[in-house]
Amino acid sequence: MFLPTARSTGLLLPLLVSVLVVAQQAAAPPEPEPIIEQIKKCVVFLEGTYSVNVVGTVNGATRQAPQERQLSATGFLIRIPEPRIGPDAGLVYLVTNKHVIREPNASGILGEGPYLADLRMRINTKEPGPDGTQYQSSVVPVIDNLGSLQWFVDLDDETVDLAVTPVAFDPRVLDFKTIQPELFATAEFLNKEKINENDEILFAGLFAWHAGVKKNYPIVRHGKLSLLAKERIPLDRRRPERTVEVYLADVMSFGGNSGSPVFLRVGGIRERPQIAIGGFSYYLLGVMEGFFPEGMEFAVEIAEHKGMAAQNSGIAAVIPVDRILHILDTPRARAYREAAIASHYAEIGNLQSAEKSFAEAIGILERAAPEHSDLAVALEGYARVLVQLKRPLEARIAELHARRIRSATVTDRVHPRM
Repeated sequence: MFLPTARSTGLLLPLLVSVLVVAQQAAAPPEPEPIIEQIKKCVVFLEGTYSVNVVGTVNGATRQAPQERQLSATGFLIRIPEPRIGPDAGLVYLVTNKHVIREPNASGILGEGPYLADLRMRINTKEPGPDGTQYQSSVVPVIDNLGSLQWFVDLDDETVDLAVTPVAFDPRVLDFKTIQPELFATAEFLNKEKINENDEILFAGLFAWHAGVKKNYPIVRHGKLSLLAKERIPLDRRRPERTVEVYLADVMSFGGNSGSPVFLRVGGIRERPQIAIGGFSYYLLGVMEGFFPEGMEFAVEIAEHKGMAAQNSGIAAVIPVDRILHILDTPRARAYREAAIASHYAEIGNLQSAEKSFAEAIGILERAAPEHSDLAVALEGYARVLVQLKRPLEARIAELHARRIRSATVTDRVHPRM
């Protein structure tokens, strides 16, 4: 993503082919772009809509009427290389907080109600439209028509407030950047580079009061790390036993910042024996989750908080980037990669490799998510490959299995199939 610095390498803007990304070789080196501009191009704006029943009086009678509410937040884009396709191939994912894709519960507590049906994502375009508008709005599904969750979440720790989903963009139209794993400030990186509470951070996200009329304008705020504890931290005073793995940062965050990428600004003289390293580099530390108000409960940064008189302590919680990598290694995420690769192989006519990758994806899902719609999709793709391989009986068995999954009745949106 970032231009070359003392400790990072330049990456080309990716070209998406189907669900796979392959970097194009530029005819001429692009004009250098400021790091902050590159960081802002990783950010997208998200909005979810849900209904609540509001009690009111009409002609002297008390009635309940549905009222539409909106949640606004931030997301950002990462790119995971896929060397089996080629040295410059990869998959693009959208990252945000898990509470962004869920409604509040009946008590108004954010992130504890049903999953939303979908989100709307706003991303900048390279060229303005006839009216000067330079962003595109598109729907990102959360729950499909079978009731299956389309995002990947942490199945081992429900307190991890992260959600990740694959996305596909046309880079000829949209103006975006992605962050790759070599720029992830993992726990191993923090230890190796002697990162401590004297290091600077910044984040880019939605400024809910003004997202931008004609295009997205992320706001950038700066601060420092304030606590790198080697133990979990309680966020909810009502449930002190419910602790989370977060870093604390001395940075003022607010409504709309949920899901913002938080970067380390590493540079100057590092505290390493017998060596001095100069220059500045930027690494993804993690994801903004919320802030600590003075004398109140922990607050997640949803734009719904706009106008609330919560005294911000200036301390924010950041979910470590390691948890993104963990989520991408969960069974459904691994199965998705195999199915995406299989689809690519099928497109280029490599049917033997497509069959192998589809079989791997199906095997993972049959063990981990036997009723999820992902399995139906993989089975249908597998069946198409088997038909091309002149194995109609096996193809028919796969099609029938997919049909059984799709015909199942699903009514639980709060705990969809994983």
